[in-house]
Amino acid sequence: MSRSTKNKNIWNLTLVRSGGYTKNDELEDATFAFGRTTEEVKRFPKSRIPTGLVNLLRRTDLQDEALETGFFLEISSSTINQENWFKFEQIITASPKCECPMGTSLRGVFSVADGFDTFELGTFPWSESMPNQLWIKVSPLDEPTLAWALSQDKILCGDLNQQMNLHDFCELEISNPKPVEYLRLPPPPDRPYNFFDE
Repeated sequence: MSRSTKNKNIWNLTLVRSGGYTKNDELEDATFAFGRTTEEVKRFPKSRIPTGLVNLLRRTDLQDEALETGFFLEISSSTINQENWFKFEQIITASPKCECPMGTSLRGVFSVADGFDTFELGTFPWSESMPNQLWIKVSPLDEPTLAWALSQDKILCGDLNQQMNLHDFCELEISNPKPVEYLRLPPPPDRPYNFFDE
């Protein structure tokens, strides 16, 4: 399966399971390395997935595979009326308080059309606007992507949740370590790309 993007209205995101291994091993605790390309997967901070993606993985019965290896997301800002594509509607959008010298970026929150689970989408200055609706499909990782992930030293390790500290045993008068952030989906790219582009 090709993971290249030629249409700016449809783009892909690869998520590789990369931490959050707890006793119960729940999707809500899992962390993922993610990106549109291998370079982004290596560079972006590992994150938890939002409830909107947890919901999709459970609806499509891919939660076990996602916990084992990861998954692909296909995102479309154009209507797709096909099986296993789920519609999300924008419920709020906001721009940051500070001005970016290259332009203003937006953030939008999207909710699944037949439920309450959400995710956040960010835009970059080249994005014309925040879409009102998105269609998303989840699928298992393919063999080339799995082989690439296994060949990377630090993609599959570095479990932040497994590291114990004194906060796990007693109350301390110091701040708790910063929690793992939730993933914000990236916007459409400004040009065509392939996952294995460097």
